[in-house]
Amino acid sequence: MSNTRSVIEQHISAFNSRDTESDPWSADAEMIAPAGTFSGREGVLGFLGVFQAAFSGGALTVNAWVVDGDRAAVEGVFAGTHDGVLQSPNGDVPPTGKSISFRWSASYQVRGDDLLYEHLYFDQLDFLGQLGLLPA
Repeated sequence: MSNTRSVIEQHISAFNSRDTESDPWSADAEMIAPAGTFSGREGVLGFLGVFQAAFSGGALTVNAWVVDGDRAAVEGVFAGTHDGVLQSPNGDVPPTGKSISFRWSASYQVRGDDLLYEHLYFDQLDFLGQLGLLPA
């Protein structure tokens, strides 16, 4: 059986390098995020791909960990430049060229060598404000 932290580190590394093949999401994965719930490996990778496409050099960094058995809580920062189309529930947002940096927090559960779920939290108003997408 794999170490919980190492499975999550593998996920973060795969996200940052855009290597979906090595991302350890399970076939029955679940992601709960501010934008909704995404089920199955392909659904989760599709959600993450929205950020990867909109922020081609965007990367996750981790600032803090708490690991307890097969579960973990992680805090970090996502930073990048909006250089691609951002697909949103309200329609596509063309690249703004703006650099953003926002804090995120997630709780995870690992099953063996697979990532089973992630519950992701971040401040959408902070994110949208940095992109200049909020009314003045």
